[in-house]
Amino acid sequence: MKRAFEENHFVWLTIALIGLLISGAVSAELQDELAKVLIEYSSVLLLMLSLLSLQTNRKWAKAFLVIVGAILAVVVLRGVTDFKHFEYIYLVLMLVFMLSAAWFVGHHVLLTGIVDLNIIVGSVALYLLIGMTWSLFYTILLEFEPGSLSGITAGPWFNNLPSTTYFSFVTLTTLGYGDIHPIKPIAEVMAILEAVSGVFYMAVVVASLIGSGRKKT
Repeated sequence: MKRAFEENHFVWLTIALIGLLISGAVSAELQDELAKVLIEYSSVLLLMLSLLSLQTNRKWAKAFLVIVGAILAVVVLRGVTDFKHFEYIYLVLMLVFMLSAAWFVGHHVLLTGIVDLNIIVGSVALYLLIGMTWSLFYTILLEFEPGSLSGITAGPWFNNLPSTTYFSFVTLTTLGYGDIHPIKPIAEVMAILEAVSGVFYMAVVVASLIGSGRKKT
């Protein structure tokens, strides 16, 4: 049982990330305060679930645990105080978690030289992490430059997050529907970098999988 868990540990991270996407979509249908509470507390619970995938390295596991603990503390303190900057701290901590998790998963997925079901699931998790990381960048950008993206009505970050997540994955996959598009230069640069990272990621993953398959033969 333990061995099966270790061999498929990236499943939990993937489930947690999909859960975050769903909670963001559901929050868009709720009133402001309920939307904020849903996103904040569901993110803490789902990040705790993702720790099942990220505990294979003790040093990294401790770092992730500290980050999730800090996010939980910020969410609780935000609920009992009127200190507005807790929201910015929350977004930054979420961004730190996503970047750290992407680095950790990327190291295992792209550099181990092994291809199995767990690695394939990990590559999906890494793709989701990249898209959600960029969505947080866009969300933070809109906090300081509300008119950076056309098609997103200026509002609180938790109202913007579902739209920035949608825009992020549309850009990452280079679909480019056009219903949301960058207006200001910094947003345009970010969109370019994300599109390039999406294409580059697919090329690297395919090359890594093919290279690993050749090594086996």
